[in-house]
Amino acid sequence: MHVILSIEQIAAKTRRRSGESGPSCSGRGRIRVTLDDGESFLFPSLKAARLGFAEAKELSDDTYTQIMQSLRSACMQRCGTLLGTRDYSECRLREKLIEAGFPDSIVEEAVGKLQKAGYLDDRRFARSYIRSHIQDRSRLRIIRDLAGKGISETDIEEVFAEFAEEEDLEDAQRQQVMRLLKKRGFDPGEAGYEERQKTMAFLHRKGYPADLIRRMTGCRDDY
Repeated sequence: MHVILSIEQIAAKTRRRSGESGPSCSGRGRIRVTLDDGESFLFPSLKAARLGFAEAKELSDDTYTQIMQSLRSACMQRCGTLLGTRDYSECRLREKLIEAGFPDSIVEEAVGKLQKAGYLDDRRFARSYIRSHIQDRSRLRIIRDLAGKGISETDIEEVFAEFAEEEDLEDAQRQQVMRLLKKRGFDPGEAGYEERQKTMAFLHRKGYPADLIRRMTGCRDDY
């Protein structure tokens, strides 16, 4: 048996009728429901009102099952909306679903189904991201971006290895550095020590490897 521990109005606060007490779950919007086992989720206010939600109310097994089925369906619909507009990493999609108020158990179930169906694939996401940004971002910057999106270090390294077989990554990075140097008006043959050091520091901040920076800036060992 599950018991409603608390109800919090989220989107639209409604007036209580005279003589009523406790949180209201009528009206439009959603409420946050917390059960006695710690499970918490957002639920449409109108549906909650029809089911007679109230604090300290015991939910029958049938009602609880109905609630979970409703959340499960809504969660998958939300996934369809999100993935219909762009690709997501597993971590970021999980964050979006939790932000939307779905309970952890429903989120994990949805993520598992999407992975199994091939709609959610961190390696595919990483491949797409690398291909989209290899011409305008350093390898280190891309690695940082992917890590920030929850892609594992192993997946990042292996996808880069796969990508290297198809494309000349070093050439792409070299072309980027050439464009940046041209934009700064940097001439390796004319640049003095101070200008060269500033340019090297600039490229380091961009995430390009030290050996490539030294070659592209014409840096000698005595600099």
